[in-house]
Amino acid sequence: MGLFSKRRKKSSFKSSLPLLRWFGPGATTAGFLYAVYLVLTGGWSFSSLDELIGGDEDATFRGETVSLDQLGGLPEDKILIATFNIENFGDKKADTRVNDHGVDVMGTIAQIVSRFDLVAIQEIRGDDGAALQKLVNLLNESGGTFAATISDPIGNEARRECYAFVYNYSRIRLIPGSAYVVLDSGERMYREPMVASFQTVVPPESNQTPFRFTAINVHTDPDEVDPEDHDSEINVLASVFQRVRDFEFRLRMEDDFILLGDLNAGPDQLGQLSQINGMVSLAGDIKTNVSRKKTNDHILIDRIVTAEYAGRKGVVSFVEDLNLTLEQADSISDHLPLWAEFSRFESPAPVIDAPASVASSRTRELE
Repeated sequence: MGLFSKRRKKSSFKSSLPLLRWFGPGATTAGFLYAVYLVLTGGWSFSSLDELIGGDEDATFRGETVSLDQLGGLPEDKILIATFNIENFGDKKADTRVNDHGVDVMGTIAQIVSRFDLVAIQEIRGDDGAALQKLVNLLNESGGTFAATISDPIGNEARRECYAFVYNYSRIRLIPGSAYVVLDSGERMYREPMVASFQTVVPPESNQTPFRFTAINVHTDPDEVDPEDHDSEINVLASVFQRVRDFEFRLRMEDDFILLGDLNAGPDQLGQLSQINGMVSLAGDIKTNVSRKKTNDHILIDRIVTAEYAGRKGVVSFVEDLNLTLEQADSISDHLPLWAEFSRFESPAPVIDAPASVASSRTRELE
């Protein structure tokens, strides 16, 4: 039993190896009781969003443009998390091995995804998740250990797309019952974010605690990201981040959050997101599109709390790596995968106050 947006009904499909499923949060008894409380009291919606205040000092991080070979051999004490907008990732792209430009489209996508422990994917087309299923099958054909969780299609009929998280379950696991689409009854966003929580797999003999975190997968409307507009999606995301953090802290005492995806906004256009105390985009000024002219993709963390960030981040430029023309590269995607490295182990938790209660005028619904 899980919590879902009223407008998003659950869907599921299976891989030949891992289970691919669309869950809602409610894994523990306490979490379930709190979820029921939210439903009965009217616990959460976007109809009334708080004004956010705060500041953030400048931070610099080392960015790298790496080849696929350089990402080979995942570090034992680290994990690699990425975001990848696979442009128009539907049946046509998923069925293409070698296209008219001589590019093994699906093979290249699988090769890229296989280098990471967790990938947040945007722009998945189709109502049945078939393209994602084909990607997971391809990843596992050669002995991979990958699974995925996917949302139902979101948006209007002309531009419906799904979010997904693909993860290497030998190194990281989806926390059961933790995935959901944020309820947006006020329709403040074109595509509501998808949320899911994960925990790393650590060796049995290790006396260290696995890194557990909640990821928020986002793809904004490029026409709705004006940071000067209080109601624009980029500013609404600031409240989404705070609301998800509040909800997850109360549900499972989670304190580590990673917001990642295609925000269609540069590092100086993050509006109220950049005003959250401690919030920083690990992308910095790295150009994340194929033509290397824009920084649209981001991985954002609260650097005060998430000390697990290991200091490395970058993009995989498959254009240079595979010696492709821009036209050939565009047949894969117009975005490059953006990645960041985190510790495999939990860092000591900071001393923080419990978040304020969620206003009773907000609602979440039980399905």
